[in-house]
Amino acid sequence: MHKVFGLTHLRAFGCSKSIADITLDQLVSTFSSDPSLTAFAQLCCNPSWNSRYGIAFHEFCLQVLFECVSKDRPTLLQIYLSIYSTIESMAEQGTGGAGNSGDSISLLSLKLALAYGESLLAKILTSSSGGIMHTTFLGTVKKRVEEILSSSSPNIQKNLLDYIKFGRWPCDDSQASTHLSWYLQWNGVPSVYELRRAEEKMKALGMTSSVPFLHLLFPRTNATALAEINRCADP
Repeated sequence: MHKVFGLTHLRAFGCSKSIADITLDQLVSTFSSDPSLTAFAQLCCNPSWNSRYGIAFHEFCLQVLFECVSKDRPTLLQIYLSIYSTIESMAEQGTGGAGNSGDSISLLSLKLALAYGESLLAKILTSSSGGIMHTTFLGTVKKRVEEILSSSSPNIQKNLLDYIKFGRWPCDDSQASTHLSWYLQWNGVPSVYELRRAEEKMKALGMTSSVPFLHLLFPRTNATALAEINRCADP
């Protein structure tokens, strides 16, 4: 999550003073008049702040700062930091930490950002000024979320089976409940009501469970999740 912009030369954009004694915040203010970027540059050079969050996060912040200044888009700062904090909170909660119970809702925002990036790569969307967010960063976000989901809950298949077959939620385990909601939202799993209607349609057509047919009914659902739904629907 830290080296996400494909930048390999950030030393010139670091906090150490050059021969001319130009600091990072002075360098930023030379190219941008936005006070939030200047203030963030000053924060990046604060020794106590750096020691608290570590060198990896510090490097990430420098890359974000470079991206915002070079593209003259100061509003990107809040977006990048918000996405980063969401991912880190999910990772903490996925390993049993406190985390933030609102992260499952934030997944929808992450999916929207990823859909935007994929549309740019597929040239469905075009922009003369380039994409709003760096596609390398978005690709890293997708990979990291999938890693968290795959390792967060060892009982996800059992909980998914209970959800699909019986509409049952793991209410006795708040962490398992959160992990299931992550899985459902990230993979676009339909509601139990929609799954029941799909099952009725297949029975009316004399069909057994079929992944291709499920894909026609639920084109936005991840293929792996459709395979799980198909497996759970089998008698």
